[in-house]
Amino acid sequence: MRKFRVTLTVMVALILMVMMLTPAFSSDVIINAKVQSVTKAVDKNGNTYIRFIVNETRKLQGTEYTAGVAIMAFREHVEQLSSISDGDTLKAICAEREYKGKKSYTILKVLP
Repeated sequence: MRKFRVTLTVMVALILMVMMLTPAFSSDVIINAKVQSVTKAVDKNGNTYIRFIVNETRKLQGTEYTAGVAIMAFREHVEQLSSISDGDTLKAICAEREYKGKKSYTILKVLP
């Protein structure tokens, strides 16, 4: 009986951890913003990705401020967007998400 309780407790803990670590996805948005910085890198699997940082206006308790937000490009979008540099405008349809407590976007489609 004790073994069963320990196994059940471990299983419940694992399920809760997986639920907490899964990024929460929200709605899709259109981004049309000036790129502040561009970082090209390779992930642990050898796939290239690009991280764009753009400024976003936010409002908290009636106070407006600007915050940098990451926009990630993967797979076929990397080649399409490889010519974009600091100061260029990025136009894309993106999925809004939260990763490690911070808001970010993943590019779904590049717009002309």
